[in-house]
Amino acid sequence: MKNNVFGPRLSPMGDDFRTFLYYPLMNRMGTHFINRSERKKNGFKKTARFFVLILICIVLGVAPARGEEIGLAQALEIFYKKNYDLLIGKFDIEKAYADFVGAKLYPNPNLSVNHFGNEFSKGYPQLGDNTQSTVRLDQLIELGGRRQLRIDSTQETHVSAELAQKDKIRNLLSGFYSVWYNLLLDRLNVEFAKKELERIDKVLKVGEIRFKAGTLTLIDHAKLKLSRIDAQTALATFENQYRNHVEDFNFLLGAEKTVEPASRFEYPEQPKSFSEGELLGVAYQNRYDYLSLQRQLRASDLDVAFAKSYKIPDITVGAEYDQFGTKITPNFGAGISLRLPILNKNQGEIMKRMAGHGQIEIQIEKTRRQIVSDVRQAVNNYDSALKIENSYAERKKEMEDLLKNSQAAFALGGITVLDFIDAQRTYRDFSTKHNQARMQVLLSRELVRVATGEIK
Repeated sequence: MKNNVFGPRLSPMGDDFRTFLYYPLMNRMGTHFINRSERKKNGFKKTARFFVLILICIVLGVAPARGEEIGLAQALEIFYKKNYDLLIGKFDIEKAYADFVGAKLYPNPNLSVNHFGNEFSKGYPQLGDNTQSTVRLDQLIELGGRRQLRIDSTQETHVSAELAQKDKIRNLLSGFYSVWYNLLLDRLNVEFAKKELERIDKVLKVGEIRFKAGTLTLIDHAKLKLSRIDAQTALATFENQYRNHVEDFNFLLGAEKTVEPASRFEYPEQPKSFSEGELLGVAYQNRYDYLSLQRQLRASDLDVAFAKSYKIPDITVGAEYDQFGTKITPNFGAGISLRLPILNKNQGEIMKRMAGHGQIEIQIEKTRRQIVSDVRQAVNNYDSALKIENSYAERKKEMEDLLKNSQAAFALGGITVLDFIDAQRTYRDFSTKHNQARMQVLLSRELVRVATGEIK
């Protein structure tokens, strides 16, 4: 077997047993060739140190100042007060209330003043026998209960707008909780990456001792150093994700100053279980889109009645004051006018309002079915996330032992650098996915509540 600077060559089948037996011997034989290539060794060292230095500068150079840490309850409080979409939606409520106020007002009276019949025989206007001045005041009086119907309809519309605003909160909460738990996940990953760097630094010290003792080849020593760059890259990636999610979070909150989730949170030891029947009962009482549509249906009933009420016409009552001629003889009179509903009985508007009423009925049926689908999917997602997290939790001790044993075996020369790096990468992937599974359980639990209409 030919020795070279890269250490013993493994067979394609992976002869781990022979590698374990002959690994120290092969390294001692390879030391002779390493000493003959001292210049190449220095090149490897300088290159590795160069990349490590650059990455450290990148990671440390962009570290942002930390924002104020807040809990979930505080974040929700800011969200309800400062979120831009919710602030915009409040004006829809004000507009609906303005319609309600306007519906209670009475029509304004109509005042008309007329003067005609002046004579110009002397070159300027003067009173004559045909001169007449008229002052008339007319007042529209609504009949058929239209004013009250209009008031009741706009009142229902106002309540519907308030419920629609709450449903907007419910929809936005899905995004809020997603960003919140993504931030917690990023923080867990950042903390894990930092601990992993500390662990790799300890392993590097062991590798340095083995390298100086001649039991670790130059290329394996370089691979060990490069594994630290992988860990630094993972840390830089997690920190960047965290910073970006902090920006998304503060934009969603509309916060005036930068805030971020508190560093500590408790994962529930006993996850909550849900009953679909109970959740549906709560949803039908709390889902604001469903309740808003019911109010819209009531308003639509009133709108249909309002359109039909024009079969009884409004009347206009008027009073008039007249004066005639040069003697200015005063006269008083009164009158009444109304539209006769003979040719047009408002049939078109009645049909239009009834069509709108039918649309709302179908929309209510659709929303009721949507609630069932939302609740079932939310429960299914939660149950699935819980099963996935449990599968990772069952293997957590096994993976921790794998990493611990791999570190010990590497220190004793019992496994190769590639085997150790592979064990390290496996543990990193496992821990990252386990953290993600835990956060998914917490997020799915909140989304179950959102699906039932709970907004606090």
